[in-house]
Amino acid sequence: MNSTAIYQEIEASQRRGERIALATVVKTVGAAPCGVGSKMLIYANGRYKGSFAGQVTNGKVVEEGVRAIKDGRTHVTHIHMDAEQGEAVGSCGATLEVFFEVVRPEPRLIIAGAGYVAQALTRLAAGLDFHIIVVDDRRDLADPQVFGDMVQLNFGNIPQAIRELAPDESTWVVIVTRGHSLDKDALQAALDSNAAYIGMIGSPGKVKRIFKNLLNEGFSRERLAQVHAPIGLDLGAETPDEIALSIAAEMLMLRKKASGTSLNTLHNLLEEEATV
Repeated sequence: MNSTAIYQEIEASQRRGERIALATVVKTVGAAPCGVGSKMLIYANGRYKGSFAGQVTNGKVVEEGVRAIKDGRTHVTHIHMDAEQGEAVGSCGATLEVFFEVVRPEPRLIIAGAGYVAQALTRLAAGLDFHIIVVDDRRDLADPQVFGDMVQLNFGNIPQAIRELAPDESTWVVIVTRGHSLDKDALQAALDSNAAYIGMIGSPGKVKRIFKNLLNEGFSRERLAQVHAPIGLDLGAETPDEIALSIAAEMLMLRKKASGTSLNTLHNLLEEEATV
């Protein structure tokens, strides 16, 4: 597999939101059948593209690549090629020094629901370096003309779509669907994932009812405590644009590990001036 095809596949995996490992031979010792610069692309499920040698050596590379993906660790390691297994050119075997680079997708924002709040949120989140995916089962709302080219639209069953998108540690999930039951099902799908952030719109009473149902279905209090619900910061928001702003503000605060407190320190500065 040539370098052009490798990088085309990396771009495709980025669009799918997959984390992959790129293995590159940086040094060879002995009679290795592949040269410096040879590459393999490894997926989390053990699938791979490209080859360094035969099945045994490739298997070792894949095993190391899957481990790198799981750990999120870029590193260099040595892969020994046993001549007795016919994978080295000479009789003394060979060793490959392989650089494993974990390629992470850009952060994804999955918005469950395509209503007015979702539309407003996509406009704000477009400048926050997210790959935005909006999921809804109503084709009239999941309209490309409304959301524009920067938003990926998924039309279909919302909980099923969330599961198929497989939210990971670089994925943020915002649930703003049209009803109690659908919110619950979408939240359950998100909770079954490794999403970095899960937020759900709703009144405290609605959130309490949904949480109680999920507790009865086996979710732990600790897991539910990780959900941001009701979603957003307390800005007194009422309109869809205001609600979207409160959600985006909370997401930015958490992403930057900020406090969310007011920056207004003028009164403190005046007090300091008075004591000088």
